[in-house]
Amino acid sequence: MRTVMRTLTSTVFIAAAAGFVFAHYGSTGTKASPSPLTGRAAAANFSLRYPSDWGRTTAPVVSRVSLQGTLALGPRQASGETLVVGTAHPAAPGTLPADLRSALPSAPSPQIVTLGGSAFYRYLDLVPSGQTASESIYVLPTTNGTITALCSASKRSDLFTSSCERVLGTMKVTLGRVMSLVPDAGYAFELNRILGQLNAARAAAGRGLRSSDVKVRAAAADRLAAADDRAASAAHHITSLSVSVANQPLEAALRMNADAYRGLASAALKQDPGAYQRADAQISRSSRALGAVYAQLRALGYRIG
Repeated sequence: MRTVMRTLTSTVFIAAAAGFVFAHYGSTGTKASPSPLTGRAAAANFSLRYPSDWGRTTAPVVSRVSLQGTLALGPRQASGETLVVGTAHPAAPGTLPADLRSALPSAPSPQIVTLGGSAFYRYLDLVPSGQTASESIYVLPTTNGTITALCSASKRSDLFTSSCERVLGTMKVTLGRVMSLVPDAGYAFELNRILGQLNAARAAAGRGLRSSDVKVRAAAADRLAAADDRAASAAHHITSLSVSVANQPLEAALRMNADAYRGLASAALKQDPGAYQRADAQISRSSRALGAVYAQLRALGYRIG
C-alpha cells in the first residue's frame, strides 16, 4: 500500500481590502424627503424597520428563491414593487440558490455593499428566464442561515432599489452571528493558531505515514484524523466577532479530512487495498475542498501562504 500525506499551508494574512461597492442610489431629482422608518417587522432570526407609507404585502409567486420565515413589504400605493426578506440554506453560505443561478443567462458576480454596518452580497437587476420583473438580491450569511432579500419591481427603479437598501440598513440579526465578507484581524489571528497547530501535528505524523510497519502507519493516520477533528472543532468555536463566510466550508473540509484518515487507518490495519485506495481518494477530495476554501479566503482579502 502506498502512503498518503497531504500538505496544508498554514499562515493566513490580511491583504488590503479593496473594491468594495457601496449603494449609490437615491439621486432621483426629487426634493421630497423619504418617509420616516416607523414601521417594524420581525422574523425568527432578524428584525427591521420600514417606511411609514409601506405595509405588509404578499410575496411574488414567480420568485425562484425559496425562503423560510419571510417578510413581504412594499409601498401601499405602488403596484409591482416588493421587498421580500427571509432565510435560505444554500450549500455554501452566502451563495445564490441553485435554481435561480440556473435560470440566469450567465453567473452573476456579486458586489459587496455595506448597509447599516453589515456587509451584504448584492446582485443588481437580475432577470431570470421566464420573468419580466427585475430583481436585485441581497445576501447576508449568518451562522443560522443566509438572510436573503429580494427587491423586485415590474420595471427597473433606482428609487425603489434605494428604498430597499434603506430598509435593509436597519436590519438587526437576532439569532446567530453575521458572517464576515471582509477581512478581519481577529479572525485571521485565530485561524493562524488553528492551522499552525494542525500543521505541527501533520509534520509529526509524516514519518509514521511513511513507515513500512502497518500498525505505525495506522496510528499516524489516527493521529491525523484527531488533529483534523480538533481543527474543525476549533474553527467552529472561533470567538472573533467577525467570523468569515468561509469558516463553515473550512470546518466541513477538515471533518471530511478526518473521516478520510480514519478510513486510511482502518484499511491499513485490515490490510485491505481496496479500502485503502478509497480512503486515499477521499483524502484527495478533501484536499481539493480545502483548496477551494483557501481560494475563497483569498477572494475575501486574506493571503494564504
